Amino acid sequence: MDFDPPSRDFAKQFIKPFKRYFTPEFHGIEEVDAARPALFVSNHAVIGVLDGYPFAIELYIQKGIFLRALADRRHFQIPLWRDLLEKKLGALEASRVNCGKVMERGESLLVFPGGTREVCKKKGEAYELKWQDRTGFVRMAMQYGYDIIPVAAVGAEDAYDVVKDSNDILENSWAGKLLKQTGLAHSVFKDGELLPPFVRGFGNTILPKPVKLYFSFGKRISTKKYKSLYEDAETQELIKSKVELALLKQFKQLFDIRENDKGNNVVKRFVDVVLSKESD
Repeated sequence: MDFDPPSRDFAKQFIKPFKRYFTPEFHGIEEVDAARPALFVSNHAVIGVLDGYPFAIELYIQKGIFLRALADRRHFQIPLWRDLLEKKLGALEASRVNCGKVMERGESLLVFPGGTREVCKKKGEAYELKWQDRTGFVRMAMQYGYDIIPVAAVGAEDAYDVVKDSNDILENSWAGKLLKQTGLAHSVFKDGELLPPFVRGFGNTILPKPVKLYFSFGKRISTKKYKSLYEDAETQELIKSKVELALLKQFKQLFDIRENDKGNNVVKRFVDVVLSKESD
């Protein structure tokens, strides 16, 4: 549970190449109160590689807030990757016990309610929240009186194109047929809901397109007055709906900002990235 984050100077150098490539914008970050711990809740993008850590690192650099991320247990079953998550990034396996311990210590957390399902998006599901009936994060926030801060991420969904989603793989490939015949399609991949798609980035490579990324930190959603009702399913759903609605509104705001951003051109941005590297 104890974790000493790296220095902010190290964080700045670590994220520098990323910022050059994606030139992320952070809206509302100046209003985040570092003195008040919170549960930061965000949306996953397809394959989930460009959404969480950019704003988490920026939050640490600007505000000194180091987010303890709660990650799916599958991450901690992978050697080396598990060590990186735990020892270098301070991530914890998502569970009520771990979440409660972090909240008892008064630390801020990061969670993606959509989990693996939101990472394994199908064609046409960009920016859809796949939270189903997941209210565990709300329950914990209510129990410990934590505020929830919704963080919307726009742009990462556009860094990759879904070439083949789980439907294509299961129905039109030998691998899909094998998964169904062995029963793995159902037992492991939940009939395709948890099956990662095949994606394409820049050109025909897996390099993400140099899209511009936009992040929005929403207003705090207080749960303190519902503390005694933390086990009530109706109240949990009510708070969850508030968080979802807040994120959807933030998506709209970021879409508008992106639409009017003259610097949001993939080809021009790629040229700028190449030229800036040559000038170094």
